[in-house]
Amino acid sequence: MNLVNPIFLLALVPFIFFIFFIREGKYLGYSSTSHLKETKSVKTYVMRLPKVFCFIAVLFAILAFSRPQSSYHESAVSYQGREIILSIDTSFSMTGEAMEKIRDIAKDFIRKRSHDMIGITMYGTDAVVVVLPTWETELLEKSLDRIKPHHVGVRTAIGEGLFTSILALIERDMGQVFEINKLRTSMNREEGLGKYALDFAKIVQGRGTMKNKVIVLFTDGIYNVGINPTRPLRFIKRLGVKVHVVSVPASAETGVEHEEAAERTASLRKGVESTGGRFFEAEDYDEVEQFYSEIDRIEKEKIVMETVIKKKNLFFIPTVISICFLLGMIVVENIWLKFP
Repeated sequence: MNLVNPIFLLALVPFIFFIFFIREGKYLGYSSTSHLKETKSVKTYVMRLPKVFCFIAVLFAILAFSRPQSSYHESAVSYQGREIILSIDTSFSMTGEAMEKIRDIAKDFIRKRSHDMIGITMYGTDAVVVVLPTWETELLEKSLDRIKPHHVGVRTAIGEGLFTSILALIERDMGQVFEINKLRTSMNREEGLGKYALDFAKIVQGRGTMKNKVIVLFTDGIYNVGINPTRPLRFIKRLGVKVHVVSVPASAETGVEHEEAAERTASLRKGVESTGGRFFEAEDYDEVEQFYSEIDRIEKEKIVMETVIKKKNLFFIPTVISICFLLGMIVVENIWLKFP
């Protein structure tokens, strides 16, 4: 047992002094009678009870104010799953077999993580939310089947895919206060996040709703349109969301020079790793499948297993005892001692 407010015990010091060291006033007596012993009876002892009862009542009242608590009396393990967004490249190069392979890989990933809420976004020149995070595996698989190449453009806007994915994760937190366009403008600044984005991040962090949220983005090319991915990644990092990127070499012309492509890839890698995620580069779709399995393993290893520990307040016990002794004192002084 421990006390939350042990400082209240200091109140016992003056009370003990008052009870035991301050005597009641005495009438004048004769020194010659001091050797005489007082005749003791049951009533003599009873007369002393109010003082004892008073002391015990106050003692337990002070103990109650000190808020005693039991040692950890309840231990439960709570499981916290992930909230994951799968963001899929649907640019022109994803036509045909590539789209079928990434669908199968994504479906397998979803089936392995039935305990998580999973959402899907797709991006090309633009980006859209296909389905918000849900536990409905069947809905997710059907949603994947509806994704077609170049439905949102033929180019590769990784930044748009990241921004739309984070919108899918924060949709419940935005409410009516924050607007998407203003958030995008505040985030899409070269010199850093604007006040609007920073204010949103501060509010969301205070709520603690970003815990265990992850974005897994697949791309088969270099971003060649839309916002620079490093800008939404700064915002994502500020929110505390992790991003994993799985990339395969572009299967078509990207319109980006080789040196520029290398710089963009390095910048994207750095931004992804800053969120605590990993940037995987695969040579083919067999490796893509391996990396999705690796992501599945990583996130399972890092699932938070929390021990919920509670303390039981015991202040009511000394409170009841104090009241009982107080009532006992009243009964003795006002009823019992009046009997002859």
